[in-house]
Amino acid sequence: MNPRMLCVAVCFSAMPLAVQAQEAPKGLMPANGIFAGAGGAWNGATFPNQDIYGYGISEIYTILHIHVADGAAAGNAYPKLGSDSSVSPVLQLGFYRSVEGTPWVWGAKFSYNQVGVSGSQENVLIPQAGGYDGLITGTFTGNYLLRSYDVSLNNQFALVPFLGYSFGNGFIYGGAGPTLSRITSNMNGLIGFAELDHRYAVSGAPVSFSASNWVWGGTAVAGITYFFARNWFLDLNYSYTASTTVTNSFSNRFDTVYPTVEFKGLSAGTYSGTVNNQALALTINYVF
Repeated sequence: MNPRMLCVAVCFSAMPLAVQAQEAPKGLMPANGIFAGAGGAWNGATFPNQDIYGYGISEIYTILHIHVADGAAAGNAYPKLGSDSSVSPVLQLGFYRSVEGTPWVWGAKFSYNQVGVSGSQENVLIPQAGGYDGLITGTFTGNYLLRSYDVSLNNQFALVPFLGYSFGNGFIYGGAGPTLSRITSNMNGLIGFAELDHRYAVSGAPVSFSASNWVWGGTAVAGITYFFARNWFLDLNYSYTASTTVTNSFSNRFDTVYPTVEFKGLSAGTYSGTVNNQALALTINYVF
């Protein structure tokens, strides 16, 4: 065959492939982007490491105001608050960048989850053991009775750097980072009892204590994105978050009078614990 004719034939035979290559659809995912999104999450929380430490110190007087002894007692309780679940709104803002010439993607996102979970236990007994010394001496036992104790996780922010792998219309990714959570703890109706010659409500009327703290923690996230339009994508992800331990203190002075004895003193202690939350979130996002 004539060399010129062979060249023409090869060129014409290659044209369909060239046209086909030019017309091949590209992935909907932009190579780089800044995004914002909103959606919802299912949350499942537990409340481990709860610890209430209580102590009481008192001066004991007769009805004639004669100081007969000083007493002290202390002990711990470890409430079991169970678990809780919720459905909550989620917001997120972030960016991603493609590594040129590879399917790898990196980025970071900042998210907010209005979690809204809580755990509680009714009628918590905080055992007390101690003694008294003075004109009279001895040992005694008793209990703090706490009508209820509850802990709630209300708001959670997370900053998560991530690394992903693109498949054209989205990417799978994983990451980890710090969290900041609003945790509220409530001690409701605390009374201190002492077993002496009979049971005395030493600390007087029930008292309650509450504390709200912003608590640092950490989260691990795994997810997948899918672009259903050039600038729109869905983000489905699972996260597990654990807070650091937050410790709060309580104290209450009392002066409790009975027909034959009077107790003056201080009822005090600490309460602490952590909150762990796992979330399955789905958001719709727009890439700018």
